[in-house]
Amino acid sequence: MTQRMTRHLSPVGSDGMEGEGGYPAESPVVTAADLVRGFSECRDMATRTPLYITHHGRATHVLLGVNEFRALKAQSGSAHQERAEEQLFALADWVDQAVIICDQDMRVNFVNRVASAICRKPVGQMVGSMLDTVLPSISGSLMEVHVRRTVSGGEPSAADVPSPFADGAWLRLQSFPLGRSTVIMFRDITEDVRRHRLADAKAAIIEAMTVHGDVGYVRLSVRGTIDSIDVPFTDMLSLPRERVMGIQLTDLVITHARAAFRQALERAMQGHGAQCVHTTLLSNRGDTVAVKASIVALQGAYGTEGAVVLVTALDASTIQELPRAAE
Repeated sequence: MTQRMTRHLSPVGSDGMEGEGGYPAESPVVTAADLVRGFSECRDMATRTPLYITHHGRATHVLLGVNEFRALKAQSGSAHQERAEEQLFALADWVDQAVIICDQDMRVNFVNRVASAICRKPVGQMVGSMLDTVLPSISGSLMEVHVRRTVSGGEPSAADVPSPFADGAWLRLQSFPLGRSTVIMFRDITEDVRRHRLADAKAAIIEAMTVHGDVGYVRLSVRGTIDSIDVPFTDMLSLPRERVMGIQLTDLVITHARAAFRQALERAMQGHGAQCVHTTLLSNRGDTVAVKASIVALQGAYGTEGAVVLVTALDASTIQELPRAAE
């Protein structure tokens, strides 16, 4: 029986390469029929070395001890996990946000280039160290609170927090569990925060002018048409909002002053600085209104997007005639 089990059906040689039967040379082999007849002997042999089982001359199964199987399974799982981590780290290194990956003890396993730049720490000094040790500035910060919440409870977290790495800076932070790791992602949003704060100030100023009642606000498009107005401006001319939206602001200027007003508007929108002029507007009451107008170009992300005009009424006796427009 043993002699039949250990025969080689079609070995190529004794160099450990697989033969035509699909099993390494010099390995114990048994047919499926012999396995059934001598299972006890086959089982004892499999505890010492893997036993290949063939059917019609081709290897179809391998019989081995449970300890060897468990070791093989653990080794395969570890190799698969290492490959997955390598792919994850390779991807994270190209993300345009800062990425730090920690284990369950908050030990840093990976840092991408963006995180290294924001934290002002070389990658080599961070990997392998405890997060709060290598980055002591996060201790006691909101960033640490969100990260520890994710580490301890597996709770994803997202928030805008003050940056612990630079005074006056802000970060958009995300932390979430990924397998046995905790991923920390963040990016600098300082300019966004400042822009929103500035936008809030603009809205407050416009509301204050509306309450004041004597300052007219007009926002113009790049073509000089009216995009937005406030109530004091419409009250000043006794015109409903629907009548003035989308028309040229210069059409509301008295005829002989239009050329000069248009020239001042064009100078402001062409980057020659803010313009302040006296002119006269037509009203729906059939009379005219002497005004002082301040014109400032409205700058956007891609250049000039129009202009803002502030208008205050003047006493007719104080109006100065605008210089003639250039011929």
